[in-house]
Amino acid sequence: KGASLLLMLKQYLTKDTFQAGFEIYLHNHSYRSTKSDDLWDSMNEITTGTLDVKKLMKTWTLHKGFPLVTVVRRGRNISVQQEQFLYRVEPENWTSAASYLWHIPLTYITSNCNFTHCTNAYLLDQKSGM
Repeated sequence: KGASLLLMLKQYLTKDTFQAGFEIYLHNHSYRSTKSDDLWDSMNEITTGTLDVKKLMKTWTLHKGFPLVTVVRRGRNISVQQEQFLYRVEPENWTSAASYLWHIPLTYITSNCNFTHCTNAYLLDQKSGM
């Protein structure tokens, strides 16, 4: 799950921004013990307040499992909705799905693509959106 989360963050922040954040992290914490918050803080430094990386990533590192994202297209309109993915619910491990809300970076391409900038990004940080 960890490698997938870092790849997701890299895709959302862009490769250059992600790399710059990692360089800050490695420089500030070389030869020391760290915790995940140190990496998120370094990423926050490089995004300069445009995105709270720590808040985004905590939803992924503190929640059990994964979200299920449903995408519905009606004509030219797209709507997305998230819920907790449950394969099998065991009563002793059940927690209210109402408490599970991920900050999900979504990327998409539209028909307006001119091949120089094709990918758009959207942060789904509510139960439904777009």
